[in-house]
Amino acid sequence: MPQLRDFLSRFRPAGAPGSATRAGVPADRSTELAAEVGPVLALLDGAQAECAGIIEQARHDADTITAAARAQAAVIAADGDRRARAARAEAARQLMALASNDAVAMVVLAEQQAALIRERSAQRMPAMVQLAVGQIRELLAEER
Repeated sequence: MPQLRDFLSRFRPAGAPGSATRAGVPADRSTELAAEVGPVLALLDGAQAECAGIIEQARHDADTITAAARAQAAVIAADGDRRARAARAEAARQLMALASNDAVAMVVLAEQQAALIRERSAQRMPAMVQLAVGQIRELLAEER
């Protein structure tokens, strides 16, 4: 009489079709994998939820950091703009002071040149007057 064990071995899982093996039913691999891996994957559900929470917190932290960085960048840009305006104003002041000094120097030089021209004209005036008077006398003498 066959034993129960022999009877049950007829229903043991068999491999994929191929060469002849002992008789048995085809193996249901997906059911076996689900039964084997299912409990392990069920343990990971909590970890997956925790990962989702960590990712959400990281996104929130990143948004906070980005907002702070934008605010800091705005402060830096405003400070840079203020410094640039101050530097432009200082450069303009220095340029105007330099131009004013140049203008004063040019006025002094022009006054010196004018004084020199007045001095030369004062020296040359008597000779020029005599020359002009002489030419007028010659013209008057020719007309007579």
